[in-house]
Amino acid sequence: MQNVEQPGAGHLAFGIRHYTAVLAVIFLALHLPFLPKSLEDLDSINFALGLRQFDVARHQPHPPGYPVYIAIGKLVHAAVPSEATVLSLIAIVAGALGVFALVALFARIDPALPRRWSMAAALMTVTAPLYWLTAARPLSDVPGLAASVAVQAFTLAATGAPRVLAAGLFAGLATGLRSQSAWLTVPLLLFVVARQATAKRARIRVAAVAGFVAGLLVWAVPLVMLSGGPRTYWRALFEQGAEDLSGVQMLWTTRTARQLALSAYYAFVAPWALWQIAAGVLLCAASGLALMYWRTRTSLAILAVAFVPYLVFDVWFQETVTTRYALPLVPPIAYLAVRAAAALPLNLGMTIAVGAALVNTLIAGFAVRGYSLLKAPAFRMLDEMAAAAAVRHTSSRRPVLGMHRREDLDLRKPIQWVGADMPAFARRLPAPPRHEWLELVKYWNEGGRDPVWFVADPHRTDLALIDRPSARSRNYAWPLNDLVPMGGVRPNEMDWHVWEPPGWYLGQGWSLTPETAGVAMEDRRDPAVAPAEGWIRRRRDGVTLMLAGRNLAADASAARVTMVLDEHPIGEIVAAAGFFFHMARMPMGSLDGLGDYARLSLSADRRGVSIEQFDAQSADRVVYGFGDGWHEREYNPSTGRMWRWMSERGVIHVRGEGHALRFILNGITETFSRPTRIRLRVGDRVIGEWTVGPRFAVDAVIPAALQTGDDTIIVVDTDQVFVPAERSRRTQDRRHLSLRVYDCQLRPVS
Repeated sequence: MQNVEQPGAGHLAFGIRHYTAVLAVIFLALHLPFLPKSLEDLDSINFALGLRQFDVARHQPHPPGYPVYIAIGKLVHAAVPSEATVLSLIAIVAGALGVFALVALFARIDPALPRRWSMAAALMTVTAPLYWLTAARPLSDVPGLAASVAVQAFTLAATGAPRVLAAGLFAGLATGLRSQSAWLTVPLLLFVVARQATAKRARIRVAAVAGFVAGLLVWAVPLVMLSGGPRTYWRALFEQGAEDLSGVQMLWTTRTARQLALSAYYAFVAPWALWQIAAGVLLCAASGLALMYWRTRTSLAILAVAFVPYLVFDVWFQETVTTRYALPLVPPIAYLAVRAAAALPLNLGMTIAVGAALVNTLIAGFAVRGYSLLKAPAFRMLDEMAAAAAVRHTSSRRPVLGMHRREDLDLRKPIQWVGADMPAFARRLPAPPRHEWLELVKYWNEGGRDPVWFVADPHRTDLALIDRPSARSRNYAWPLNDLVPMGGVRPNEMDWHVWEPPGWYLGQGWSLTPETAGVAMEDRRDPAVAPAEGWIRRRRDGVTLMLAGRNLAADASAARVTMVLDEHPIGEIVAAAGFFFHMARMPMGSLDGLGDYARLSLSADRRGVSIEQFDAQSADRVVYGFGDGWHEREYNPSTGRMWRWMSERGVIHVRGEGHALRFILNGITETFSRPTRIRLRVGDRVIGEWTVGPRFAVDAVIPAALQTGDDTIIVVDTDQVFVPAERSRRTQDRRHLSLRVYDCQLRPVS
């Protein structure tokens, strides 16, 4: 199909080239001031290590090696000293050059479409939040996409054997820049060969294969030689492939409806940051798809050949939550959306396309600015660790380093990168999956008393088994309002906890959070099978001990929970079927004994007892727990957020020791049609009443004079409640639910 030039077409073509160059310059101008402060993703660290010393066997960079990308990086590195800046500059420049490639590709997919719409589709592509933000990151994704799109545009224009040979050569070279490029370039190369006249097809086919093989050999031969030979390179490639299949979650290994839904979300919604924008873009794209099917099926076929193979590869074989893998899916979605706009009157259609691009630029621009403000969380934490170690360099007590499993794996490369700047640790604790806290227990039980620096996954909850008030904690997060375009980055956000020997810590068999309850169940550590053990730091003053849980015995009979401290029984709880609560004062001297910690063990005389709340504090500290009307904790593992449902009336037991207490409660109500009334009272005294909407935050002061006796009862009640089973046939949940409480605190008024 040939593009028939109309009057003024030459002027229009000149204008489009001019506007394309302006867009590329604007893209550069809005990215260059926001270079990242550090490396961030593991891949970026591997690339930076490769710039220093290329060694694929040591994952510098990771297999397959990215030799063309590293070669470009080394050229730039000769003039720019910072590896992070080098890699980011390559991505930004590639993103700008990608504007020209996108306009050329879109124009060749359908030459009959006015060029202004090719320009609009390119504008929509590069302003998509995923493209805009990824172009600022020190990664190969944007350079790989820009090169692939340029090869696609060149391939569609190839008519004779010499041009097809060149197209094959460029496709092979692009694969050395980023291996996934083959899914974008090779299918289109085969398509161009297949549509040639029969008489020329054999010669064209030979030219395509010869060019592609030559392009591969240009980088593959030096790559294998520099890697130590074929055997060494194959071993590194095989290990990387095994890691990709076993260490990440993808549809190929997790064939469930939920995983398919996640794959669709990260492929089509996440690149646009906000679901509202994604919905509009995808609706337009669906309309554009229908229009192309009815009007220009040949162009639709070209678009499908160019991008559907990558779509299949991405959805099935790449890590689902890594949003940047969906970057090559942005151009076809943007193109289809603009095709729908092109069917409208010119001014209206162009206004929609440009308006959407401006909104995307605003969202993505703030994201890039936030991204550039600080170093990545891992490097900020390592910097602060180094500073803290420098302050205490005169101390003979070196810290002990512990981590959750994910952090233990993800921080290896950042630690390798900082090298000699990493603090010296007395030891590094193992990180057995889901049992990392037990390494802390072992360390303290074996007499370890050096400070513990623990790097935690914010989504994990096992550290609830250690006295948190005794820890100093710091969270390291990305300075972004929306992390969706950064999905799958590793290392991600993390917490740093510093423990001197804590006030108490617990071993196996406790169910303080849904996660620890699951671990106890998997380990078969029911208190009726093996005692639930904990350790309380010895002290001369009295201690308030609080514990609560549920008796889920199948026959609904009572259970007896025996408490033993240092082999001496200290009490027994008769736990009726359902919920039980116990708070007791242990008198002065109860914790006297040998060693720094007293050993507490809880045993039950029948199966089904779970201990879901625990605290032990000196008599002058505030201790509280949740009683009748509160349900067990629930947990969203994808966000790490926990909550506890309250019925229409929730009781909180507190020992405030004469303190005026500040009461904080926040969360959400369910889908009630009218506002909810919350009332807080102690005995007959109403502390406050609030009328709240779907989200609530309650803050009140409970006077010290209202706290009488050893156990003060605080009651929270509401005027609305629902039963899930009465709202949906999909559940048999008959609980009375009113407030979903994310945070409830009682602390002394300072």
